[in-house]
Amino acid sequence: MKKYNHPFQILAFLICLLLKDISSFSCSMFKITIYGKTMVGNNEDAWRLDSKIWFEPGTNGKYGSAYVGHNDLFPQGAMNEMGLVYDGFAVYPRQLKPVKGKLPIEDPASFLRMIMQKCKTVEEVHKLVNKYDRSIFNHSMILFIDKTGEYLILEVDTVLTGNNREYVLANFCPSTTNPNDVKIPRFIRGNKFLKDNVPDSSLQFCLSVMDTMHECRGKIGDGTTYTSIYDLQEGIIYLYFYHDFKHVVKFNLQQELGKGNHIIRMLDIFPPNPEYQKFAEYKTPFNSLVLRLGFYALMVFYIVSLFFYRSASRRVRLLENKNIRYRQGKYLLWTYISINSILLFYLYTLLKNQPMYYFDSPYRFDNDNILNMISYFPFILLASVVPIIYFSIQTIRRSADRKCINWILLFNSLSYIFLLMLFGYWGFFKVF
Repeated sequence: MKKYNHPFQILAFLICLLLKDISSFSCSMFKITIYGKTMVGNNEDAWRLDSKIWFEPGTNGKYGSAYVGHNDLFPQGAMNEMGLVYDGFAVYPRQLKPVKGKLPIEDPASFLRMIMQKCKTVEEVHKLVNKYDRSIFNHSMILFIDKTGEYLILEVDTVLTGNNREYVLANFCPSTTNPNDVKIPRFIRGNKFLKDNVPDSSLQFCLSVMDTMHECRGKIGDGTTYTSIYDLQEGIIYLYFYHDFKHVVKFNLQQELGKGNHIIRMLDIFPPNPEYQKFAEYKTPFNSLVLRLGFYALMVFYIVSLFFYRSASRRVRLLENKNIRYRQGKYLLWTYISINSILLFYLYTLLKNQPMYYFDSPYRFDNDNILNMISYFPFILLASVVPIIYFSIQTIRRSADRKCINWILLFNSLSYIFLLMLFGYWGFFKVF
């Protein structure tokens, strides 16, 4: 078996691993049409702050719409004044064939707004979207529903339509996945609720469905950021914030459009929510620039250390047969090389996978045994940090004249302690 015993080989191996695209997604949506009335519900599950609802009146023959989203004002979902609704889902990307003869989409947000401004039925949506190359939506899927109850599932290279009385969708592509094989808990809960209860189009029934499918995780109480329920015939939006289904804000779309363009922060229209406050105060590299830059700085240090320790180990090897302390020094340097190499991969994984901070530990990746093993690394670091620091102190004492390596060893040891404190704060040592 080939050994990776050179820093360049170690880095090459890490890069191959780091090229993996790993994600975890969470959203749910349902519609019901009974006796000519269509209701639509959506749970937006996201680790985003400062969610908003905003209104854009129609001009020059375009339809006005209400949009929901977050502080970047990307329209995650919407309803226009003709009763057309959509919301988006994150999905795994697929291999695409080259598209020829279709219009490019320069800006996804503008494209979605254009659909809402021009279309009043899913049939019109179908005709419009078929003119465009939708490759830019390779990580996304969008469900459109009109007031007749017809729905359209817009995948990156496929369009599906249907008119079932009830329909539930979560983060999977129906064109490539049999719904009976879907293991997403919120999807299963929603379908079971509809099967076990007599359906109707009342607000209370729709709220019960959304409550059944909402997420509230045990680690810090995060999950469904907001829930929107749309009455397509009446043009009414019922908004709920951070899986609190006791407080609702009702919007009449026509009345709101009559006020002109305006944006409303959800925090300003709902009472204080202790779970949201806990979520907002919880710091990760995804919401703290200091932590993110700190991770990047440590990664740079660990890369440089691989070459420095490798060079130092060569010098020590020449003397190891003459003195046992040189042999110990060589082992210590290679211990640092090994741990720092793994840390490079682990920190990169933490920078790419936000769910790791919120789900139970150790975090489980779908169909990826390497990443599942790396989830146990905090325990390995915790178990090894004391002997590493002990032998580092011994080495520093014996090599008082070699200040450069002494400072590097000291900083390396302190970085382990700093990371262990962070891992403890994020609950990585708790096995649920």
